[in-house]
Amino acid sequence: MTRGGFASRLVLWLALTVSCDTGGDVEPVARDPEDSAAGPHSDGRVRDAGASVRDASKDGAASVSKPSDASVRAADTDARSTASTNPDAGAAGETDAGNGESETSAQALPPALRSAGVVALFPAPAGTDLCADPPLRITFSAPPTLGSAGKLQVFDAAEPRTAVATVDLASKTVSDQRGGVSFVMERPAYVEGNAAVFYLPSRALRAERRYFVHLDKGALRGPAGGEPAISDDQTWVFSTGKGSTSGAPTRKVALDGTGEFCSLQGAVDAVGAGSSTIELGRGTYHGIVYFKSKRDLTIRGVDRKATILAGVNNENMNGGTAKRALIGVDASSNITFVNLTIHNRTPQGGSQAEALRMQSCDRCSVRDADILSLQDTLLWSGRVYAKNCYIAGNVDFIWGTGAAFFDQCEIKTLGRKGYNVQARNAAGGYGYVFVDSKLTHDPGITGNWLGRVDASVYPASHVAYIDCELGSHIDPVGWQVTGAGGGSLRFWEYRSKSPSGAAVDTSRRLAASKQLTEAEAAMMRDPSVVLGGWSPE
Repeated sequence: MTRGGFASRLVLWLALTVSCDTGGDVEPVARDPEDSAAGPHSDGRVRDAGASVRDASKDGAASVSKPSDASVRAADTDARSTASTNPDAGAAGETDAGNGESETSAQALPPALRSAGVVALFPAPAGTDLCADPPLRITFSAPPTLGSAGKLQVFDAAEPRTAVATVDLASKTVSDQRGGVSFVMERPAYVEGNAAVFYLPSRALRAERRYFVHLDKGALRGPAGGEPAISDDQTWVFSTGKGSTSGAPTRKVALDGTGEFCSLQGAVDAVGAGSSTIELGRGTYHGIVYFKSKRDLTIRGVDRKATILAGVNNENMNGGTAKRALIGVDASSNITFVNLTIHNRTPQGGSQAEALRMQSCDRCSVRDADILSLQDTLLWSGRVYAKNCYIAGNVDFIWGTGAAFFDQCEIKTLGRKGYNVQARNAAGGYGYVFVDSKLTHDPGITGNWLGRVDASVYPASHVAYIDCELGSHIDPVGWQVTGAGGGSLRFWEYRSKSPSGAAVDTSRRLAASKQLTEAEAAMMRDPSVVLGGWSPE
């Protein structure tokens, strides 16, 4: 054997040895560029009153200050701490890879990609048994820059003439389906730490197919200025697996391909009849999620701070309450979100932008979760229970028509004064009740309102704060009512206290509001009373 032949065989043997060793450490999922030490709790950013008819009663301030640095909570602190602002924060945690789906090492990449600064690809070249909804990731040694032109395209190897999926860097927005509904969405390309991540259109890939990827030169620039390009059908090739297991009670979602799905929407779409749990791995899952007519479904993150549903959607992008939320749920029952972060990153002044909208949602729960936006963070109707949640925003950021019970939650006002609640419930039922909760705020905010309503439109609006801690940002009058009427208005309080534990002076409260008796407050402390007989615990 010649020296060259022996060397070639040795290199091949070493490569096979490395590729078969999947038991060691793997590279963690890269962090979002804005995901740095500040963690997943940014100042949110939505905007002031927008265009929809239902917001006619809201203020229309066009110029507001940005949320302060204190509005961001660090990922490694508890739910009550604050840290410096990071606009699109959302930390992606470590992930475990295996079965050939992990990112490939730089040594296995072609010289042209290595010279452009690429150190890893996901899916790994020649990766197999992959989910059919993977985000494509190109990792560098330092943060890359997205181009303003060029495309990433995916081709079916069996039908290679036409791309089955395209991400065009020249596009500001795209149109795509979620749960059978068409949405306008932000361009699905992001920088997360040292990686560029591309989300493919919904249902673009099929099970048990072989695909290859092309990348135009100039679509992406490495940290040293190199522009990687792929134009052949061999460099970046991967194969999808069989798809979901019918009837599986728990479906795992992981951004690194180790789960049955790589997206929450893919897992939700696969849910059928019967009780189901979707387990979301660590990382930032970008984009809109929408579903309807689901029952007995739990969506559970593995890490409250590092399992993050994030993105931009708002009234300007998708007009009307039915389409402008980041996460939207309609006509469903026994839905639970637990142990995760939901963050609509629409900036201040960008119009109404719900982070979590649940309408006609009966016996639905949100537990141990952080939910952030600015205007209209939550829109809930039906019967909804929240426990140990962090909810952040500023203008009417908790609103809706149903009954909602908040147990031991933090309600934080970000950036500017505003209105915590706008309850639009009918006279025959209760509205929004907060028990043993804290109302906190960014520094410098004063004149904030516990709630507001147009009494000529919603004369029976009901909001109650029971044994809650109120920050100094709450205006002494407490409530704001506009419009004639309001004879059956129910703005209630019981035993409000300051952060130091002292009783809050309620002597200047709005005359239409009421301080409850102990017996009346005891009724409001009972979720089954507020939620029409449902006892969520």
